[in-house]
Amino acid sequence: MVTLRSKFEGTLVGTGIGDALGRPFEGWSRLQIESEVGRISDLLPDSFSGYGYQAGQYTDDTQLTIAVAESLIRKNGFDQNDLIDRFIEWLSEPPIGPGYGCIVAIQKLKRGESWETAASDSGGNGTAMRVAPIGLFYHNDIPKLIEAARMSSLITHNHWAATASAIVVARSVAYLFRCKTLDINDFLNELAIAVDKPEYIDFSEKILQLKEFLKMDPKEALIELGGMGVEPPWPNPAESREGFISGYAMSTTLSSLYCFLLSPTDFRKCVIESVMSGGDTDSCGAITGAISGSYNGIGSIPANWIKKLVKNEYIRQLGSKLFDLVGEDLNKHQK
Repeated sequence: MVTLRSKFEGTLVGTGIGDALGRPFEGWSRLQIESEVGRISDLLPDSFSGYGYQAGQYTDDTQLTIAVAESLIRKNGFDQNDLIDRFIEWLSEPPIGPGYGCIVAIQKLKRGESWETAASDSGGNGTAMRVAPIGLFYHNDIPKLIEAARMSSLITHNHWAATASAIVVARSVAYLFRCKTLDINDFLNELAIAVDKPEYIDFSEKILQLKEFLKMDPKEALIELGGMGVEPPWPNPAESREGFISGYAMSTTLSSLYCFLLSPTDFRKCVIESVMSGGDTDSCGAITGAISGSYNGIGSIPANWIKKLVKNEYIRQLGSKLFDLVGEDLNKHQK
């Protein structure tokens, strides 16, 4: 039986696993991964492979997810000023493979600039990759979840796609945490409702289109999703047909959701597929891992992968502490 506590733990540990698994292949196309590696699953017969990197070492995706979780715990909820302080602390860790828009914004915050002017006009996935703890904490209060996800995004990214993607990932985690049996139509409808606002343009429509993508060949579907929403002058990776998930927030989020929906009960399979998709493999892996972990719990993650994950015990404890903070009989809320 999947316990509710294990879902909290699985969300955070799943983030780290997907992130670390994808790290060595960031910037590779699917074609390159397949020609040089084969299937990533072939590298993992016994243990979590680092493929040239320290096995289990995550990047800024997990570092910032940890920061969000720690802030929620120490303030018993979302506190924008405290989260800014925690992000500034992250600069001294030091950051591992940070995105340009995110780190520049936080450096401005450290110099005393207000978040309103420090944030980057970037539509990158730097907010979606770190937001999962907010989905857990506010799983039973969706208006607060949406507002906390929105404000957590605006600290570093003021582009609508970054904000909408953060909301979608947080809402995904909240929905799946409370879910026993997945109804894909209901799941996608709830995500679409969360971002059904004019300022998010057609994000809700694209979420609903995932049902049609699930009827396609996965490689072809991920080629299209990998460039979804990307507009000139930025190059669209779908044009090369090599398989590459853009770091644009919409592309990454839709691709991660798709990989989860291909194998919703199989953590290993859906995370490997997200990394095989190429491009921003660590962020796609992190988001897919968080989503799958929130549905399947930590017991669904291969034990040898968890053992290899850097700071795995601490990350798991953060999930457990978040669970304890919710402070109610969660079982009565589970679908």
